[in-house]
Amino acid sequence: MELRHLARTRRTDVIMRVYDRFGSKEMVEAIYSIGQLRSQNLDFSEGKLTGVTQIAIIFEGLGVLLEQNLIDIELVNSLFGPTLVSLWAPIQPMIKRMRETMREPFFFSHFEYLYNRLNEYRKENPHAH
Repeated sequence: MELRHLARTRRTDVIMRVYDRFGSKEMVEAIYSIGQLRSQNLDFSEGKLTGVTQIAIIFEGLGVLLEQNLIDIELVNSLFGPTLVSLWAPIQPMIKRMRETMREPFFFSHFEYLYNRLNEYRKENPHAH
């Protein structure tokens, strides 16, 4: 029983560290710049790609942790759900373009996995929003 508690505490600690990083000024600015893409044509300038990459790296890491069952989808939804869902739409075309340019079809695939799993979870749990 104590080992389970310790494991859950470690998983919670990991996701809270990510959440702290997500709230940094740098990340908030990246989120804001990506949010502006909704009202503009796709902008593949270096500044926008830097913001996309910063956000994608965090969600990529969360996707790996989720796929390895090291974090809980319910906790991901509670901490990142609305932000992740709203950021995927403007980021997805850029990730697609990066995949094509680099000829790396699985580039940021764990971010995509995280987004898809979150959508599944939210459909199965409509009151979890």
